[in-house]
Amino acid sequence: MSSWASERFGDRADAVRRQLAASLLEAMGNAQDAQSSGHSDKRYTYGFTMMARRYEALAEGLRDEPGFQLVRPHGSPHHLVVLGGNLLLPFRYAEDDRTPISEARVSDGRISSLVRELFDRFGPATSYRQEELDLALATEPARSAQSSQSSQATQEELDLSAGADGPATVRPALTGLPGDTRLVPVAYAGNAQAGLLRLYWGEAELIDEFGRIRWLHHEPIPLPAASSGAVRGLWAAEPGAASRFDDGLVPALALSTRSPAERKSGKIFPVSSEAPEETVVTGDNEQP
Repeated sequence: MSSWASERFGDRADAVRRQLAASLLEAMGNAQDAQSSGHSDKRYTYGFTMMARRYEALAEGLRDEPGFQLVRPHGSPHHLVVLGGNLLLPFRYAEDDRTPISEARVSDGRISSLVRELFDRFGPATSYRQEELDLALATEPARSAQSSQSSQATQEELDLSAGADGPATVRPALTGLPGDTRLVPVAYAGNAQAGLLRLYWGEAELIDEFGRIRWLHHEPIPLPAASSGAVRGLWAAEPGAASRFDDGLVPALALSTRSPAERKSGKIFPVSSEAPEETVVTGDNEQP
């Protein structure tokens, strides 16, 4: 167990780490089951289920831990877990196990005002700050114009950060948290077919409005060996049976015969060796 984890969670750091893995594995399994039951190649069912269950599973798994607290930010449908002053934020950073954790993003697009607020209030102070301009030599009209433009820009930033939540104020549920509460990003990689592939936690700062983060510290959370590459609902093994590389179902091949006329007139009826590839439309945005 690392010194960072021990400093954050004390003697129970290992138990918390194992429960994080178990909870997110459960959430992923629920999402895969929902996708399989939906009998659709679109990933909407998986995405919506995973988006909700990752918060719920964490709350269910850590409920009995000392210092457990649930907060529901205003305007958010999800409850966030606070454990001993650590605010857990689970999010998907990749759909594969090849994307390095250093390239993690909290969002696929522009971040929500909630994510911005969580990092601003409970994350580490950002090291990327705009340099101040020296206006000592500026004339009074120029200073007045600069002040006016700065005030306008500040108001525009407030309007943008407010979004659909109204004025850019701290959400009531978050004001009740102690000032020393610290954000702990919990980043996972996975998809509907392969399940949970990678899991990390640590400390990071938000770099921009598109969810890019810079890790100050991160470390992997071990996953049970049985969960690696597990696919639920597609191949079912008998209880207690040893799995083999060739235990999967053999796909049926759609074959059709060519008529004598087609075989004689090959130029008119060319052989088609492959069916046109179907584009699969996914809808599995799991971002907070």
